[in-house]
Amino acid sequence: MAAFDISPTTTASGRIRELLRRIAVEAFGSTETEVPIPGFTVFTDRRLDDPFAGIRAALLMRTVAEGQLYEYARAARAAGRSWDEIGAALDLPSGEYRPVGEQAFDWLVCGRAPDPESDGVRSFRTPSAYWRCSTCDGLVTDHGPFEGNPANSEDGHAKGCARYAAELQVWNEGWEH
Repeated sequence: MAAFDISPTTTASGRIRELLRRIAVEAFGSTETEVPIPGFTVFTDRRLDDPFAGIRAALLMRTVAEGQLYEYARAARAAGRSWDEIGAALDLPSGEYRPVGEQAFDWLVCGRAPDPESDGVRSFRTPSAYWRCSTCDGLVTDHGPFEGNPANSEDGHAKGCARYAAELQVWNEGWEH
């Protein structure tokens, strides 16, 4: 593969993203808009006017894909493949505490999603979401809704961001009453 070639999985990922946008438009009533890509004059990106339509489309695709995972696992078992082979195909980690076959069965049959730390080593890293604020254009690290106070939940807004200031004001007013 040459340096400029795109892998088949990268191509497939792009097709899936395109399909998700089409589902959001066709099934959930969103529309697509072209937005400029910072730093480029010719290239644009497509965005949905309603991100909730994208969430619904992705959830639908995930639900269908999870059902297909189960169906293909059943077909693999019917074809004589082991649960360990299925776990390996799912790229599950082979930890000393949980064989991949058990993890695959737990996931696909019992509905217990695999723990990425299933090898017995627990991580204390708190997952975060990252997004660009539409008001200040700051790259925000979102630690989740657990703290409540935006000052403890979001980092990265530009100084003087009106959206962030409004969220802080609503939070502070809630404590004054």
